[in-house]
Amino acid sequence: MFAGRLLWKGLGIAPVSAGFSASFLAWLFSWGILLPASLAGAAEAPVQITLEQALSEAMDRNPTLSVERREIDIAKGTRRQAGIYPFNPEIEAEGGAGRARDRVEADERRGINTQSVGISQTIWLKGQRGLRVRGAEAGVLRAQSLVQDAERQVVSDTLKTYSDLLVSQERVNLAREILGVVRQVQDAAQTLFEGDAVPQLDVFRSEVEVRKAENRLVVEERTLAVAQRELALLIGRAVEQPLRAVAPSPVLAQPQGDMDALRNEAFARRPDLNAARAAVQAGQAEVDLVQAERFLPELKVGLKYEAARDFDAVGQSGLLTLSIPLPLFNRRDGDLDRAQAEVARHEAQVELARRRIEKETSTAVQQVSASRQIVDRYVESILPQQERNFRLLREAYAIGEIRITDVFVGQREFIGDREAYLEAVGALNAATAELYRALNARP
Repeated sequence: MFAGRLLWKGLGIAPVSAGFSASFLAWLFSWGILLPASLAGAAEAPVQITLEQALSEAMDRNPTLSVERREIDIAKGTRRQAGIYPFNPEIEAEGGAGRARDRVEADERRGINTQSVGISQTIWLKGQRGLRVRGAEAGVLRAQSLVQDAERQVVSDTLKTYSDLLVSQERVNLAREILGVVRQVQDAAQTLFEGDAVPQLDVFRSEVEVRKAENRLVVEERTLAVAQRELALLIGRAVEQPLRAVAPSPVLAQPQGDMDALRNEAFARRPDLNAARAAVQAGQAEVDLVQAERFLPELKVGLKYEAARDFDAVGQSGLLTLSIPLPLFNRRDGDLDRAQAEVARHEAQVELARRRIEKETSTAVQQVSASRQIVDRYVESILPQQERNFRLLREAYAIGEIRITDVFVGQREFIGDREAYLEAVGALNAATAELYRALNARP
């Protein structure tokens, strides 16, 4: 069984160092292919990280989530304001002074003045405050659901990136092991050439294969560095620090359950569906608010005190004022049509979300099942058979029964199957991450 570690124990090969020969390094530097920065990064010991640690750090320190979570605070501020009565009492004061002429004694002028002070308050009549609070609470629920939906996407991205790092590590291991094998083939060719069993062309060909294997190792290490930086960015770590994924196998654990059970789990857990439902609640509260405010939504009640001096008379009075808006021209018909249309749109989005969840779950389950079968075939039959065939080819060449070109053909087939296996593992992990995203779950 090949549980993700590409070992060559069956071939009897000792572990090979990842270092390059001095001449090969000098050639890379001379052409500018290998930069000193890459060597400095390689010299730094990678930090080991498990999948659980990566997911936990992504939830705590992912930059995207830090931005999205501010939406909850904004919605809570709107909810708080909705619970505050919007109309403050109004105080009015008036005063006036002047002189007047008596009609009887036309030449006599006397001063007159008036003063008044009053207070008034606008009062809601249709429970608008409660309707506004209801809509704002639905807005908070929607914001929380949208943040959870962003977390769902971050979990999926972390799973995919962690899987890419695992596969990249296995590709580097494969490249190093291939380099060890071709060097041993080179040694065998040199030994056979010195014994006049093969032509010198075999030695030259083996040297070319060694250079190809060294190039392969450089490419795979570069790809590994990219995967390390991608994961560091997702989990909020410094990208300069290399990471090493630690897992018993490069294959992620898959969710268990049949199609119906997984679909029902997705319906119960998906935050985007909850966000769509919360939008319907907020829209319905808006409809109720508009309907409440169409006819006599409020009135203004006031108390007023007046004092007036007219010639020799002084008058005082207290007044009760009442102001009621008459809905003669503006009955908010357009606002009602808009609010009802918004509710209909949000209800359609709920149904769309349900259909999308059903499609995503079904597709992910099928992809996981198909990819799992491919990986199992490689592990159970293809890789063991290919390993046996390649071992026999190497043994036959070592005793001079076949040509070195036959060994190289078998080597390319062996490498191709190993790479195809890792590609199948990557496809399986990608499908697994999509299934976790569809279910809003994690391993």
